[in-house]
Amino acid sequence: MAGTMGSIRVGFFEDFKGADTLLIDVDAEGLRDLIAWLRDVASSGRRVLLSDCPGVSLQSGLQVEAVPGRDDTGLLKSGEGAFVWQRSEEGWTNIVEKLDVMGTRAGHQYLDGPRDDVQVMASFEEYGHEWWNRHEN
Repeated sequence: MAGTMGSIRVGFFEDFKGADTLLIDVDAEGLRDLIAWLRDVASSGRRVLLSDCPGVSLQSGLQVEAVPGRDDTGLLKSGEGAFVWQRSEEGWTNIVEKLDVMGTRAGHQYLDGPRDDVQVMASFEEYGHEWWNRHEN
């Protein structure tokens, strides 16, 4: 259905798949929305909260700030439940390219940065509403 808002669920999980992880779980519409939003972030030159992305549902108490910058650092912990995701233009482009290949079947991509404190994993249709309901907080 055209014009529907996608689902983008974001949560932080300790020792998830062997490491502390920021999980970004999307459906088909959410994937398209996230890619478009990240392209805008990369070209905007300004800091933006991930919660401002259409369709995003953040785990309670979680804050992620997307920062386009000259320094390509990755996802850095900035406080309890707070993260700064700073990537260079090339870094954001790399993330968009990894997301672009998703969407044909369930799976995931690791959106690694040079100095991540926490790994970032984007997942396409691997975790449903029931999984999130069991794992929120």
